[in-house]
Amino acid sequence: MANSHAAAAGAYGRIHTRGIGGRRVEAEAFARAASYLRQAQDRPGDRSGLARALGFNQKLWTIVQAEASDPNHPAPIDMRDGMLDLARFMDQATADSLHASAPRLDAMIAVNESLASGLFGRAS
Repeated sequence: MANSHAAAAGAYGRIHTRGIGGRRVEAEAFARAASYLRQAQDRPGDRSGLARALGFNQKLWTIVQAEASDPNHPAPIDMRDGMLDLARFMDQATADSLHASAPRLDAMIAVNESLASGLFGRAS
């Protein structure tokens, strides 16, 4: 499953285009989500910090889900499907993390970092 996440993340970075600076803004959003999740992971007793980090990540992935669901999105359908799979993964991981006494955020962090890296690399 991790390989499919990496492939979808790379596909999103290669295909997704916007106006001037759009990729950099998106890269920064994914990097920020990863940073917030990492901070929450480093402070296991801070449940409100965890909720804020998961909330930010959920909002970001809701936007991704809406864009990938748009039939006019420029990405091929298989890549949009991959992004929707990632969004569903994030939804489930968020729900699991909210209810876990010791949430494991590594996979969510890795997906966001992978997307940020791919988008930063293409933001020139």
